[in-house]
Amino acid sequence: MMPFPSSSTIQAARPPRPRSDTDVDTASRRTQLIGAVIAIASGLTAGVLIRLHPEGLHAPAWVAYVAASAFVLAGLCLVAGAFAQAWLLRWLGIAVTLSLLVVSSWVAFGPGERACSMSIPFFRALAPDALCRGAFGLGAILVALLLVLVVRRALWKHPES
Repeated sequence: MMPFPSSSTIQAARPPRPRSDTDVDTASRRTQLIGAVIAIASGLTAGVLIRLHPEGLHAPAWVAYVAASAFVLAGLCLVAGAFAQAWLLRWLGIAVTLSLLVVSSWVAFGPGERACSMSIPFFRALAPDALCRGAFGLGAILVALLLVLVVRRALWKHPES
């Protein structure tokens, strides 16, 4: 005689429920909100430290504040994602990308010398100014291309999606 399958066996055999882009389960939302709190707190802490100890900066304070704002904006992106606000998520993503572009552009093209370090396995050294600026310049170009794509997507997406 064959045993009757248990209810757990029947549940395990069911295919998972399809999820829409706006369907965020509780665990995922909780994870996003925890990440948001950490990112926002990190950015705000950095901002306070910039204000309290500007002598430790190797860049103008405004560049450091823009870098710190990237963390706050990324945290706000996580909040928008947790509450399925796709339109807000897209525009906050533009702000994050723009802040990254500003910082990398300042390192690449701003006045003064740069002191960057470079490392490969078993070797670490200070990079020459031209190599430092070139690497950040290439990064700035890539972030600018990303910014164009993100803005294009934000402008041509339906506001409700």
